[in-house]
Amino acid sequence: MLDRVARTVLQGTRRHKRVLLACLYALLILALYLAPGVFRPRSVEEARVFVASFGALAPAVYVILYTLRPLLLFPGLILNLAAGILFPPLLGIPCLLLGGLGSATVLFVLARTGAGRTFLDRYGGKWGGRIHRYISAEDKAFTHMLWLRTVPLFPYDAISLAAGCTALPYGTFAAATVLGMLPGAIAFNIIGNGLGTDAGLAASALSLAAAFGIPLVCWHRKKGKNPWKRM
Repeated sequence: MLDRVARTVLQGTRRHKRVLLACLYALLILALYLAPGVFRPRSVEEARVFVASFGALAPAVYVILYTLRPLLLFPGLILNLAAGILFPPLLGIPCLLLGGLGSATVLFVLARTGAGRTFLDRYGGKWGGRIHRYISAEDKAFTHMLWLRTVPLFPYDAISLAAGCTALPYGTFAAATVLGMLPGAIAFNIIGNGLGTDAGLAASALSLAAAFGIPLVCWHRKKGKNPWKRM
């Protein structure tokens, strides 16, 4: 009897802790959103001008800005495209990968504290449950995580939160995230470097088809006619 009461109290304490952490996270985002002087790019050009203004420190500023993106609430696509405009491919691709991993890590760690579990339980619905079970498959954790990062169907931030709610080791999460981002990072850098030219337009179309079209086709072929029910 006492053991049952103790377990009930412990579960209630953990639940309240998760709710408190989720509220603190929401307050932090609200504070950053309302605080004057906090940079939040609304376009690729705004991001380019801001990052370029730091000169030699621009790559570091880009990575830091991308890492903080989940707290600043602006689309990652802005920085994905800005990388190719700001830097040559040999610099832009590593910067995009580092920044993307940084932003994913922020959400992964947040979820590990318990706040992410609250969001997943309340707003994930059936989709969140399927993703959670898919990532939790221990014998195929890396492969499943890699699919979720490569196939352009799954929201990047939501996957990071869902992964943090599982027992997935961070090393597996990070490796699959970087490898899964690599085709897209190459494509976005080609797009950014080729803006304004006919050759660049053709290269952009080919790179997008290769980076996102091929994984999507492979996903559907692997999973059958209804991949969602097979997760």
